[in-house]
Amino acid sequence: MKQRIPLRQLFLFIAPFPPLAFFKIWAATGRPGESLLAASSAMLLYCIAVILLARRWDRPTYFDWTVGAYFGVVTASLVLFQASAAFFERFAVTGIYACLFASAFFPPLFGKPPFIEHYARKFAPEAVWGNPIFSRIIRIMAFVWAAVFGISMLLSLYPSVLTRVLLPLALILGFGVPFNLRFPDRYLRKLGLPSLAEQKKASQ
Repeated sequence: MKQRIPLRQLFLFIAPFPPLAFFKIWAATGRPGESLLAASSAMLLYCIAVILLARRWDRPTYFDWTVGAYFGVVTASLVLFQASAAFFERFAVTGIYACLFASAFFPPLFGKPPFIEHYARKFAPEAVWGNPIFSRIIRIMAFVWAAVFGISMLLSLYPSVLTRVLLPLALILGFGVPFNLRFPDRYLRKLGLPSLAEQKKASQ
C-alpha cells in the first residue's frame, strides 16, 4: 500500500512555489511599479505566513527561507529604487530559478544538510537517516537538482517562451522528476541493498 502524505505535509511541500509562479506572471504583464510592489509585498506576507505554519507543523525548509528572502529583497528594492521595477519585469523568472538553485547548491557546499534531506526523511526509514549511503544519495540528488535549476536559470536569461518556460519545464519534468523517483533505488540495487520501500517495510 502506498504511503499517503498528510494534507498539512502536502501543503508544506507545495507552499513555497505558488508565489514564485504568481509573481512571474504578474511581472510579465508589464504592470506599473506600484502594482508590482503590491504584489511582491503580498507574496512576502504569504511567505512569512508559510514559515510560521511550517514552524508550528514541522520546520521551514531552505525553499521557505530562500523564497521569503527573495520577496524581501524585491519589495525593498521596489521601495528604495523605483527604476528596479523594469529589472524585475524582465528577470522575474530568472529570480525564480536563482532561488531554487541557491536552495539546492549552497547548503551542502557549506556543510549543511542538502535541501532534499528534509523530504527524504518523510519516506526513508529512520534507521537509515545517519547512514553514510543515505547521506551520499541525497547529496548526489541535491547537486543534480542544483544543475537542473542552474541550467534553467541560464536559459531564462534569454527572453523567449522556449527558454523561460518550455525548456526548463521539460528539464524539470522530463529529467528531474524521473531522476528523483528512480535514482535512490537504482543506487541501492547497485550496492546490493534493498530498496527504500523494502527497508521501510522491514523496519515496521
